[in-house]
Amino acid sequence: MIFQKSKITIVLLLVILALLIGCSGKSSGGMAEKLFAVESESRYDTTYHGTGFSDSPSVPPEMERYRETDNQQTIQTDSTAMPIARKLIKQADLRIEADPSFIDSEGKLSGVNQKVDELMNRYGAYSESTRSDENTSHFTIRVPEVFYESLIAGTSVLGKTRSRTETAEDVTIKYYDLEGRLNTKKTLLATFQGYLSRTASIDDIMKVETRIAELQNEIDWLGNQLTRLGNLVDYATVELTVYTYYSTPAYTFGDRVKQLFSGFGGFASNVLLGILWIIIYLVPIILICLIAYWLLFGKVGILKKAFRSAMHGNNIKKNDAENKNSNSRGNEE
Repeated sequence: MIFQKSKITIVLLLVILALLIGCSGKSSGGMAEKLFAVESESRYDTTYHGTGFSDSPSVPPEMERYRETDNQQTIQTDSTAMPIARKLIKQADLRIEADPSFIDSEGKLSGVNQKVDELMNRYGAYSESTRSDENTSHFTIRVPEVFYESLIAGTSVLGKTRSRTETAEDVTIKYYDLEGRLNTKKTLLATFQGYLSRTASIDDIMKVETRIAELQNEIDWLGNQLTRLGNLVDYATVELTVYTYYSTPAYTFGDRVKQLFSGFGGFASNVLLGILWIIIYLVPIILICLIAYWLLFGKVGILKKAFRSAMHGNNIKKNDAENKNSNSRGNEE
């Protein structure tokens, strides 16, 4: 009996010890682990790190189904319907044959750029790029979305529209998805920053600071993407091309004579320039070469005389050596 009571007592002590170890393990994790756990539960996606928009972005459950009205898009949920503004990227491509009032006597465009500038100033638009030549002018215009139709209608003063293409890309879900991601990241950043001022553990501080830096980078990236998308929505793009058919007028006999004499004048000027180049550069070079030859190899012949003197001296030395050898042999005999 006493042995059974002791076994029960040992089992109870082991159970209590296990419970104490489990509680201490949970408490030793620190607030940082709890904070990261709360973060993982609160955010609906933290893996949006591409360089562009995802083809199939993660969407909150309340945005899974939506229906469209005339000027608004309504997000349909099981309990409520929240109307939101549709986000459309509008683009147009216009090709206009210029009105005769914009064509000068030579068949070239004249005054188109000034008229397009007036239209842009009227509707608060600006030109992203402009390219013009004698019979074509092309403009890439960014216009506030509210004046998009008005600007297109205003281009009728430039001439007859030969082609018109318009597109409208619906980016509503992309826009609000980015906005939701950005708000979530900002909330998490504020939470981590608030915890940083209250923690005393070095390990927790390092973990939190690392996560704060990551969140800040994600917020900057999402903010840039949202700003770019918002700019495309707020300002529509109009590719405008104004052109005219340019025909070269036939040359008269007088025009051809003028062209002949103008060509002869150009030829004569080139010949004169060649002669001047010879006089200024080539003649002095030739004179310098002649003088150098006269001094070194001609009548003066400095190098020639020096060479002859050297050869004569070598011959004298050679003869002296031969005479000495012959004399020494005679004396021996």
